Amino acid sequence: MNAKGHISLGKWLVVVGLTANIVSTPLAAAQAPGVARPQDTRDSLRRAAPARRDTIYVAVQSPPTITVQAPPATVTVEAPSQLPTILLGVATVLLFGAQVWIMVRQTGILDRQTTLAAQQAEWRRDEAIGTFYRIAFDLADEFKKADVLPSTPILANYDTHPRQMLREAARLFAPLRNELIFATTEIAERVDQYFSAVEAYNKHPRGRDGAALLISVQEFREQVGRNLDRANTLIPSALRWTYGGGKEYDFRGLCSLAPALLEALGIEASEPTASAS
Repeated sequence: MNAKGHISLGKWLVVVGLTANIVSTPLAAAQAPGVARPQDTRDSLRRAAPARRDTIYVAVQSPPTITVQAPPATVTVEAPSQLPTILLGVATVLLFGAQVWIMVRQTGILDRQTTLAAQQAEWRRDEAIGTFYRIAFDLADEFKKADVLPSTPILANYDTHPRQMLREAARLFAPLRNELIFATTEIAERVDQYFSAVEAYNKHPRGRDGAALLISVQEFREQVGRNLDRANTLIPSALRWTYGGGKEYDFRGLCSLAPALLEALGIEASEPTASAS
């Protein structure tokens, strides 16, 4: 080889030796116990230097909560008791029965009240009819006091009971029809006219006009009898009072003057007068 080649080989040998020395030196130092290693030196320096402590805040995230659901508990349901239902049904039936019984009782009471009201209305009607006939017969008896001849005073009772009752004709005969109430009211007016004529006659029974005043008295009593007959026809035929043979009362004949006295006074009973109209 030339000189240039020898130089190149020597350089390579030098490089190889340096490389082996560099590699072997750390290994030898690490193997030798008494030789201080660079790492140990740095640790000693680090321990000898004052320690600086820095506070490091670490955000720790809590682990997620895992909820474990227990399996549903097994519930054993027993069949409900039928006793409350039975008791409720029995109570309902008893309550319904009590209501039906009360309704039946109320219906019976209403029926009895209706029957009683009808009976009371019938009693009041019969009482009014009886009052009418009592007034009629009492007036006929009162009019008999006028069966006198001229110049004879009439002993009349101006406050006779039938006259007082006729003043309340609307109340007494209210259970009857309105036509009968109007008829009895007219009778009350005719009775007042009769007693007014009697009073005028009794003031001068022997006077010049005594006979004429007595004739007026007889005409008014006959007119009252006619009004009584008209009122009697307004009463239902099934409710009228009659004689034993079924003949109806003739109040005109009962209230009029006796036929013998009529002839003596010259009065025709069958002919209505102007004062009686």
